[in-house]
Amino acid sequence: MKTMTLNEVARAVNGNIVQGDEEKEVAAVSTDSRTLAQGNLFVALRGERYDAHLYLKAAIKSGAGALIVENYDLPDQVPVIVVDDTLKALQALASYNRRQFTVPVIAITGSSGKTTTKDMVASVLAQKFKVLKTEGNFNNEVGLPLTLLEMDETHQAVVVEMAMRGPGEIDQLAGISLPTGAVITNVGEAHLERLGSIENIARAKAELLDHIGQDGFAALHRESPFLAREASRCAGKVITFGGDEADVYAINVQRAKNGNMFTVIYGAEQAQMFIPVTGLHNVQNALASFIVGKQLGLHWNEIAEGLGRAAFSAMRMETEEVGGVTIINDAYNANPSSTKAALQALRETAGEKKAVAVLGNMLELGSGTKDGHTAVGKVAASYGVEYLFTVGDLAEYIATGAEEAGMNRDNISTYSDNRGVAKALGKFLTPGNVVLVKGSRGMHMEEIVEELINDLRSGNGGTTSGGFNN
Repeated sequence: MKTMTLNEVARAVNGNIVQGDEEKEVAAVSTDSRTLAQGNLFVALRGERYDAHLYLKAAIKSGAGALIVENYDLPDQVPVIVVDDTLKALQALASYNRRQFTVPVIAITGSSGKTTTKDMVASVLAQKFKVLKTEGNFNNEVGLPLTLLEMDETHQAVVVEMAMRGPGEIDQLAGISLPTGAVITNVGEAHLERLGSIENIARAKAELLDHIGQDGFAALHRESPFLAREASRCAGKVITFGGDEADVYAINVQRAKNGNMFTVIYGAEQAQMFIPVTGLHNVQNALASFIVGKQLGLHWNEIAEGLGRAAFSAMRMETEEVGGVTIINDAYNANPSSTKAALQALRETAGEKKAVAVLGNMLELGSGTKDGHTAVGKVAASYGVEYLFTVGDLAEYIATGAEEAGMNRDNISTYSDNRGVAKALGKFLTPGNVVLVKGSRGMHMEEIVEELINDLRSGNGGTTSGGFNN
């Protein structure tokens, strides 16, 4: 962040310096006393299950240069700024820091594909700029401000990811980050339980567009339901990506080693691209990233280089071969749309090999829970997935859907927990199999991947040629 005096910080957060030198300078912020570095400004956040005010002594011991707190019953050896609400103070300071710089800030949201697209966009822009991007899951009301507080005079572009649970949250995050460009990857069933309808989800995602000025732009997925009607909320340029009626689309999509080759069409221009990740849905994410690159002045060859070099966050179509078994770890999260896309990628990756799907509960679907899971099962059958393992009570609807769509019941197995399915997989999988693991974040499906990899590396893989023994 920009180096600031405590006086400047206090003005930015509407706080009062109750002790310490107001001219003391700070250049970094922390909200975690365990990782705090010497001289950091420590912001004591409160939550439903935690209160960082309980760790002020630990923060001081770790070398905090100053504190932002909601009360001041404190030791007197460190400067203190008192505010009414430390979370609002963190957000205000982040927004203040962001306003000190005139670099492009690209905000990415959507029902799925946010993180992968963020990684692609950052890789593309890195061909021309020094880029700051959201790391890990720092995409909410705490994480996004912390990302913005890392902005300094060396950064030439910023890429932030925005998650939401309900209406108004994207509006809040966009108000803090003041984006110059927006990407909405798609609109799907994620958070259907909270928002009630796909239309409401589209409306909530499009809150991002309200913050794009006349000189800005938005890349929107053309085929996403209800998104087109929200496009007018963007005062800047709107560019669509998706099928061949979109402004930017792909042709000649081909499976390549460790990824996909395709040709991007934009107006009268076209060029071949490669992405080191499988799945047609990831081609769509690449098209959105292409738009960002073009709008920020990159040449086609620079965009192609960036897409080809993209490195992706963990548990997003992360592919690894162990003991002859190809494991696609897409366990970070799931909704019906993203799971159907992952199943398509599984089939493409497997080709003539046996495709095995391990699918867990998809949470927060509300009244669409049964139909959403059943539809996924039917898609698994339609793609010719040979074997299906489900995990969790809701995922049993996936099994039902697959059987209804013609999958052999002997090739379907249901489990109540990760340990059970991991054990079964370790005995069942044989060299040449391709297995997809996917479920909602709350299912922690990565546990299955970890145990499976351990089994395969220790030589405990299965010898079963078909069917299940449970």
